[in-house]
Amino acid sequence: MGKLDTDSFEQFLESIKKAGVVIFNEDALRERMAEAHNWRFAFTTMVANGHRAGIFFEERDQRADEKKIRRAFAKFKLPQSSEEILASTLNSLH
Repeated sequence: MGKLDTDSFEQFLESIKKAGVVIFNEDALRERMAEAHNWRFAFTTMVANGHRAGIFFEERDQRADEKKIRRAFAKFKLPQSSEEILASTLNSLH
């Protein structure tokens, strides 16, 4: 069961990257998500506060595909509040 959860967060990160999200210091993010009991909470925390650990999220060429991002959040059962935090982070860079 633990392996399945690990696969889920790795697949989730790949999904949002394919949608145009660039993750800086991705190794640190993956480490924190792998160590967390709830990787979804860890991800949301890192989107909101990861800059303290050098973890940043940006749009690739200002072309993130919002529909693909939304699908990834739904598929991997992340809360809408998490999606809103990421969208706010990405939009603040414009």
